[in-house]
Amino acid sequence: MSFNIEGKKCKVCNAYLFPEDDVVFCPECGAPYHRDCYNSLGHCALEHLHGTSEQYDSSKEERAEQTDTHNEQTGRQEEKKVLIKCNMCGENYSATENACPNCNTPNPIKLGGRYVAFDFLGGVPAETDLGEGVTAEEAKRFVYSNTQRFIPKFMRMKNGQKASFNVLAFFFPCAWALSRKMYKLGAFLGAVTVSLSMLLIPFSNMLISSVPEDVAKNYSRFALYLTENIEFFNNPAMYVAFASSLLMLAVRIIMAVFGDYFYRNHTIKTVKEIKETSEDIENDMRSKGGVSLMLLILGILLTEYLPAIISSFAGF
Repeated sequence: MSFNIEGKKCKVCNAYLFPEDDVVFCPECGAPYHRDCYNSLGHCALEHLHGTSEQYDSSKEERAEQTDTHNEQTGRQEEKKVLIKCNMCGENYSATENACPNCNTPNPIKLGGRYVAFDFLGGVPAETDLGEGVTAEEAKRFVYSNTQRFIPKFMRMKNGQKASFNVLAFFFPCAWALSRKMYKLGAFLGAVTVSLSMLLIPFSNMLISSVPEDVAKNYSRFALYLTENIEFFNNPAMYVAFASSLLMLAVRIIMAVFGDYFYRNHTIKTVKEIKETSEDIENDMRSKGGVSLMLLILGILLTEYLPAIISSFAGF
């Protein structure tokens, strides 16, 4: 019978015992207790096992604890050897890491498996050819953000579908194109948007200056005023403004419907060039692909405020 209490627990309260504790042992089986715990119970908590093969034995308990410790250490060592594949970039890394060291995507094992079922390819097999030898996996690494939306669209577009719908491309065509790093398309759309907006400014200024201030503040009076002064709309500036508004709407609709198709072509072309010429494919995928929030904001600011700034300097 051993009276060593290191690592032992009181059989009543299950708390660890320490040398400074007032400890007693069952006179029959040697089970350890806090004196107060034993006295409160009045007998050994394991007395129903006395005289049986299940009777408390401190040596058996020590061997079991050593086995558990060994198994735990072995399990940790095995866990370090286990590699998992990142669903975003395809990097293999240790299962003990909290996130992929390459792209910082959370480790699904560490998150209790909450992200295991998420498919970054939107159900498209990784080796699917999206065009000109570019696979879905390669396109995903280039697109980087919102891949579960774009990759399935790219696959359908390869099979003949061109039309889609992109809300952001409708409201901010220039900004969206720039944010996806389609610089030539973004610059063209920016120039068109600014030009068409500037054509509206003379008509807007003329309308504001011709309507009395008290009328302009009341919608019903403003509508009545325009009805009574219908000759105002015979001004050539009105026709120019109307035409520019229609053209701007046409640009927005075209980008909303075919923006994803333009982006698909840009992705295929750029990824193919990177594969053929790049010395650092992963770095070029990140630098030429993905999303630029700064360019998105810049595109919005330029198209919203640049026409007014230019007009003010031009004296419109």
